[in-house]
Amino acid sequence: MGQIKSALEIALERTADIKSDARAGEERKLANAGKKIASDFMENGDKAALKKSLGDFNRDEKDSVLKAAVLLLMTRIQLPLEEADLEILPKLTEGFETLLPHKGFEQLFATVGQVFAQYLASQRQLEQALEQQFAPKLRQKEAEIAQRTGQHMQLLPSQDPDFCQHLERNLSNLREQYDGAIAEIRSRIKQMAEIEDLDE
Repeated sequence: MGQIKSALEIALERTADIKSDARAGEERKLANAGKKIASDFMENGDKAALKKSLGDFNRDEKDSVLKAAVLLLMTRIQLPLEEADLEILPKLTEGFETLLPHKGFEQLFATVGQVFAQYLASQRQLEQALEQQFAPKLRQKEAEIAQRTGQHMQLLPSQDPDFCQHLERNLSNLREQYDGAIAEIRSRIKQMAEIEDLDE
């Protein structure tokens, strides 16, 4: 009897594993679908298509699809490198508003736009301050080159390794300060989404 019970238990365990694997496979499929509809939206900006794609899933599936779509859009929230990078914000706003209507994403992303604009302004101010700080050193180097070669050459800050090193260190510190703001924005989106286990 002990052997029969043992064999039965093994069979049940295997069945449980198969069910678990099937569920995990289904979750992966739904997550990939969510990523795809969000990615398609970021490419074409078609709100109607995004809404329709989400509507193609039943109630049980929708949470998984929605979660994956929200996570993909969240990955696109990054510190801008230049002014042109701010152009993504209206599209992200529309994406979140379409996936999760009436949650206040317009207001949130208006704030994000201000934070990012402030970051770019701080970046410019930092570069200008360092350029002024290094200007005398560069003029001195120009004078030394002119004395050695007999030719006057204007040196740009970007050509000076010492300047570049200082700039990168300061920009890195600035990015660290604003990384906290990015984390806060993403945390706020998670709260607004009200999706359980919304992990990146």
